[in-house]
Amino acid sequence: MFKNNKSARPPRVLLAEDDRGTARLIQIALQESGVPHVLETVYDGDQAIVAMEKNSSSGRKTPDLMLLDLHMPGKDGFEVLEYVKRHTSLRRIPVIIFSSSDHASDVARAYDLHVNAYVRKDTDFDDLCNHAKAILRFWLQTATTAS
Repeated sequence: MFKNNKSARPPRVLLAEDDRGTARLIQIALQESGVPHVLETVYDGDQAIVAMEKNSSSGRKTPDLMLLDLHMPGKDGFEVLEYVKRHTSLRRIPVIIFSSSDHASDVARAYDLHVNAYVRKDTDFDDLCNHAKAILRFWLQTATTAS
């Protein structure tokens, strides 16, 4: 199902979600869906940026996918998304917004900032996992083919 010929390591997923209960539900949903991954969870936008900077500056592998809440303490999801897409070493990381906001302006702004998918929290967690599977499958295949 998921083939990453470049290495045998599972994809790294960075989850930025301030609600610990929701973060736990996402973790369980990803495990039960069969999405291979190593999950790192941060609980606000500032921690997300620190995690990205730490990985980028230390030479550690950056995440293969970011799951990002919009409304968090510190920097919000839009600021994190802007940061990721502004930095050349990070901009190719696929980002899925997972938010309770259904405001058309939030959805439009996210896509204007080059988010890969926008999933509402009131949808089934299967929807989030299906997006994650599709993006990881495409991304890992593209990264393997390009190298």
